[in-house]
Amino acid sequence: MTSEITKCVAEISSALRRLSELFTDPSTLAFEDVRHDMERLEEQCKKKAAIDAAFAFIADRDDAGRVVGANYPNAYLQQCLDLSKGEAYNRLERGRLLYGPPPEPTPPSEDETEDLFDVAGDDAEAAAEAAAEEERARQRKARENSSKVSAEKQDIIRRELDKLLKAATSERTRIYAEAMEEALNRSPEDLRLFVRKAVDAANRKHAPHSNPNAGFEKRSATFGRRKADGTVDIHINATAGHAALMKAHMDKGLAPNSNLPEELQGEVDPRTPQQRRFDQFFAIFEQYEQECQKANGGAASVVLALTLDDLADGDAAMLYDTNAGIEVDCFDLVRLGMNGTTDFLLQVDGVTSVPLWMGRTSRLASVEQRIAMFAVQGVCSWLGCTAAMSECEAHHILAWIKGGATDIENLTGLCREHHRCNNDHRDGSFNKGYMDFDPQTGRSGFRRRPDDPMKFNQSVPAKHSAVSRIYAAKGRCECARHPWHDPAFYPPDHPPMKDSWSPMRV
Repeated sequence: MTSEITKCVAEISSALRRLSELFTDPSTLAFEDVRHDMERLEEQCKKKAAIDAAFAFIADRDDAGRVVGANYPNAYLQQCLDLSKGEAYNRLERGRLLYGPPPEPTPPSEDETEDLFDVAGDDAEAAAEAAAEEERARQRKARENSSKVSAEKQDIIRRELDKLLKAATSERTRIYAEAMEEALNRSPEDLRLFVRKAVDAANRKHAPHSNPNAGFEKRSATFGRRKADGTVDIHINATAGHAALMKAHMDKGLAPNSNLPEELQGEVDPRTPQQRRFDQFFAIFEQYEQECQKANGGAASVVLALTLDDLADGDAAMLYDTNAGIEVDCFDLVRLGMNGTTDFLLQVDGVTSVPLWMGRTSRLASVEQRIAMFAVQGVCSWLGCTAAMSECEAHHILAWIKGGATDIENLTGLCREHHRCNNDHRDGSFNKGYMDFDPQTGRSGFRRRPDDPMKFNQSVPAKHSAVSRIYAAKGRCECARHPWHDPAFYPPDHPPMKDSWSPMRV
């Protein structure tokens, strides 16, 4: 079987290389000459979506994450197939829908339970087996159609199925099979409406009667990235009761001049109703935030890492990194009420990027140490990760239980997923790598095995951290030993070089 797959992949690869060569110069090709062939190619590419789902199921079943030293198969798909997190998730979910066991049936209601007592045991088992066989038949039908449905349509179906309430998951296989059948003759937009209507009907059928908290289980808040106009999309999925309470509070700000400073009271209010409602929401949020600031000493503050060059050369267009992973400009700082004072000043050694001294604490990292980690690494220090520092946990490079101290030289920030991928034994077992500390550059890096070279996070936000920018501005390479790293390079009376950065807590 595997030799046949190898042969097929080789033939496809050769054909695609040749096809790519033929399309190198499109000016030599006429639309009418090639359109039928390209339509046939696109039709055959639908089979690739089914193959992707099957391979993702195999990767999920056989614990493919261990190949890259991770706990979950999505890491393998991302690193070895060069997929995004979203596409890796899509393929895994499609594989589970097509090849995984169907979801468990919904527990019967009280009335149905009473009726079951009147059914003989053999009849009840036969009914259960018939229901299970019906689910398997639906899955087989969906599997047959999967090679005829494009990846785009399959992803549309999967996204809408994710909106099923927990109480309605038993309807997942049925809706999926019906949607895959309908996908053969519906446009992507029409298919989305079809699946959405089926999901809504299933949710109404199973909730809130069977589970009053079904909607509450779907509550969420997500934050997007900064857009070109300086805004960030925030999406909140709330229950009807929570939404009613939030709207009632925000509607109190709809009146003109609501939540305006005293000096602006009485002036014509130029804000739209939507802007007034937002300002009301933020006034409520600021009141809570001020109380937390006073109680926690600013531990939950927004932190900005600013170098001295930033302060000297910055302009209105300059963006500053924050521990939340959202860039802000000087106007954002004014709106947040930053008064320009510095709560915290850290000096970084000019030879390495290690903070000179941040103190030693118990097992838990201090607020100051977490701020220092943000300045040095910007984001999670695992290879290629871009998780914001506010989402990271303080990781002991040499494990606490093995005698590792809680000082800045032994700490690095890792997101929850990569913190659990770290091999605390540091021996390369199970193909799992670990974070290590490079005394020459002062950076925390990744090793697969003890003898392997250390690799560093080269993602865009990691290279934009305050300390990385200091070194970039001086033309230094953080991965090599330069003459200025040698004390003999300087005159005997030359003071040690230090670079400073200052995070401001808002």
